[in-house]
Amino acid sequence: MTKGTPVGGPEEAEILEALEAGRSVRDVAEEFQRATGTISNVAARNGLDLERSATKKAAIAKSCYASEARIKLVGEGLDKVATLLKTCDNARDLQALAMASAIWIDKRRLEESTDPTARGGEIRILFEKMGQEEVGT
Repeated sequence: MTKGTPVGGPEEAEILEALEAGRSVRDVAEEFQRATGTISNVAARNGLDLERSATKKAAIAKSCYASEARIKLVGEGLDKVATLLKTCDNARDLQALAMASAIWIDKRRLEESTDPTARGGEIRILFEKMGQEEVGT
């Protein structure tokens, strides 16, 4: 049963101390007879990041380091556009293929650009930052 009263200053400090020690929200909630949402709100109010989800971290890491697969997919898309272009015989299809080609080319440029002063490489830079943040946590 939860207390149902506002969290006071001393109790809030104890809750933060327990969370900073690495205890789970559920464990802290049980100890202080508070709802898990209350404990999460205390953490958020004090700027404490509780994101410890191994699944979420794994998904971020996978997206950061799967650039070879993404570049391969872009290459396959460009190959398909090139194949379809050979059989294109009307303006509407040509327009669609031109648009698809432009998108694939732009995505490839964003993935592999290494010049930070040029427009491009934004995705690579974002993934590098995410990877650095992941290592820091």
